[in-house]
Amino acid sequence: KLSGDFAVHQLYDCNWIVANCSTPANYFHVLRRQILLPFRKPLIVFTPKSLLRHPEAKSSFDHMLPGTHFQRLIPDEGPAAVSPQKVKRVIFCTGKIYYELIRERKSRGMDDAVAVVRIEQLSPFPFDLVKAETDRYQNADLVWCQEEHKNQGYYDYIKPRLHTTISHSRSIWYAGREPAAAPATGNKHAHLMELQRLLDAAFNWETFPGKL
Repeated sequence: KLSGDFAVHQLYDCNWIVANCSTPANYFHVLRRQILLPFRKPLIVFTPKSLLRHPEAKSSFDHMLPGTHFQRLIPDEGPAAVSPQKVKRVIFCTGKIYYELIRERKSRGMDDAVAVVRIEQLSPFPFDLVKAETDRYQNADLVWCQEEHKNQGYYDYIKPRLHTTISHSRSIWYAGREPAAAPATGNKHAHLMELQRLLDAAFNWETFPGKL
């Protein structure tokens, strides 16, 4: 099942579909949707193997029953969503970095102050759903967080689309690794240090200029 005419037209018009599913249910649904589409378009799924054994990456079978469908975007469903006017920051992300973010958010006791939103379908970009999230959290600053280096991940693709979604009315901040020539440090200690640094940037109120 496709959610809305906008999503249907996007799939017709695009050259390929790119997804980064963070749950087994969404992975199931994106494959199922691919078979059920009345036209053929390439599907690229970036989901890493590490999520196959990740203890938090699990889904209830209820999420795969009739009436359920692929979620192009998964909104925050925790305390932040209950009182959106109190949320200070919305972190957009995709893929397995989500689990690092929610673990860090919980350890800092910021579940009601920071919303974490997963963009599961990268192309075509879910402009309509992203706009609904930015409209919901009017008082929050917007952050894109990724595990990859700045010049290697989704940032250059995501940033202009987020700006288009909000009509350039708010800043889009970046929390992630700095640009690098190599995709990985090759050293576990250095890798973990970089990971903690990007998590600190994502949750520190003083990270970005002009923000308290």
